[in-house]
Amino acid sequence: MLTLSLEQFSAQDFAAAGFPDWVRGRISQIAGHEAQHVELLSGALGDAATKPCTYKFPVTDVKSFTALATIIENVGVSAYLGAASSITDPAYVTVAGSILTTEARHQAWLGSAVQKGAAWSGPEDTPLTFDSVYSIAAAFITECPSTNPALPVKAFPALAIAADGTVTSTVDVEGKFIAVYSGLVANTFPIQGGKVQGFPQVQGISYAILTSEQDATKISDDTNVLAGPFINFNVFNSKTANPAPAF
Repeated sequence: MLTLSLEQFSAQDFAAAGFPDWVRGRISQIAGHEAQHVELLSGALGDAATKPCTYKFPVTDVKSFTALATIIENVGVSAYLGAASSITDPAYVTVAGSILTTEARHQAWLGSAVQKGAAWSGPEDTPLTFDSVYSIAAAFITECPSTNPALPVKAFPALAIAADGTVTSTVDVEGKFIAVYSGLVANTFPIQGGKVQGFPQVQGISYAILTSEQDATKISDDTNVLAGPFINFNVFNSKTANPAPAF
């Protein structure tokens, strides 16, 4: 995404959007890091590595690009964190960990220096499952090479939650639950009359999924996740306490 958008928006575009020249320069450096990550992981996977897909991002100007980049970098942090428990080779744990910490630095810089917001959400980052990460990425994929091997993941239907709690998806939501994940904490909230009841406004970035299971400890991608994740982004200022989510 970063490389494509840098090709789309010039230094003059960044200046016109009110950003100093070093913002585009740093984003260019991040794009270089991302390219190196791909090369590193592709080398580790060898013949099992997939070829690049074609993507389209909902970016119309520099400000929408930097806003989306902040969210996607946070998803990257959640993806590596969620995958950590599946890595069995100690050497790969170190490789993934070194990428994870760099992704976190990218997101923190974009969120604070560029977006003038917070560099974090809460006391812990939020892990995501493979299927949840793929569901987010799939929304941007337009085409993949036919020679790519089938991936052992699935994309869930899209999920949206409006400010008034209205839940929208292509699957039936009535009588179901919204599970909210923030850091290492998760809880569920019932849907009644098409609206989630008591949907928490967690500080920073949290994720929500639609599920048929009320007990958050029993939620599984294989059995009861129905749609999502929905990325909930609540900006908070420096004068606001930042405790763990009070679910």
